[in-house]
Amino acid sequence: MNCQSGKRTFSLGALLGGLLLAVQPAALSAADEPARQEPPVVESFSARQFGERIPTDLPDDVEQVVNGAEFLNLYTGPGRGYVIDDVVEYGERLWLLKRRTDWVKVMTRTGKTGWAKISDLDEIFAAEGEQVAVPTPGIDDYRDQGFRLGFAYGDFEGANSLGLSLGYRFTENISAELRAAQTIGAYSDSQTYQVALLHKPFPQWRLSPYFLLGTGINITSPNATIVATEDRQDTTMLTGIGVTTYLSRRFALRAEVANHYLLTSRENNQEIVEWKLGFDVFM
Repeated sequence: MNCQSGKRTFSLGALLGGLLLAVQPAALSAADEPARQEPPVVESFSARQFGERIPTDLPDDVEQVVNGAEFLNLYTGPGRGYVIDDVVEYGERLWLLKRRTDWVKVMTRTGKTGWAKISDLDEIFAAEGEQVAVPTPGIDDYRDQGFRLGFAYGDFEGANSLGLSLGYRFTENISAELRAAQTIGAYSDSQTYQVALLHKPFPQWRLSPYFLLGTGINITSPNATIVATEDRQDTTMLTGIGVTTYLSRRFALRAEVANHYLLTSRENNQEIVEWKLGFDVFM
């Protein structure tokens, strides 16, 4: 259909052809455009903050873990009485250095050390993603204790005896003790100061026997009121046998029978048998 009267003439075919020509270049340009790339993944806050930093002064036998809790308080010492000196954030790496009773000494990525309670380390993970469980101290940990303090009460040849001892374990089988005892009798009092070696043939047993050998001095003070007598000091040799039963990682009951051989200045030496029962506190 044509339209005249001095105006330009347009046909329907020409109009469609023009529309096709206008659309075709746009389609071609869109096809020629390279594929749109997704924006690069941005590192998370934890990755940016903690990165791959590793302390330079790490011991060789430490274990690396990742904190999975919201935060972890680090104390200046192994106890609640110490102050909180640092806080470990979620996702930060830690290195477990050593354990002391219910506490673990750790090192952060900055090389700072602190103490964390074992109960607070229930959400730590290995690099592979497996959860790590820090063993809690048990009764068998007495073998890791070096020093012990002992208290005992017993019978020293009919006299009441109260004793105090300080021991140190050199190996699983051998330990040494410093001993002091005060005895109160009807006719005389005495003080005994000794050093002894203890041997435990079966330290892994909960009911563990031991043998002891020692030496020292015994100071006897007679209780005479009519005739004045001098105090007597004699060298003593000590042998004995005992048994220890462990109640916990810090306490143990102890029973012992010992033979004290006093080398006196008189014609005959003196032999005294002592029975006692007490307990040890591991430090």
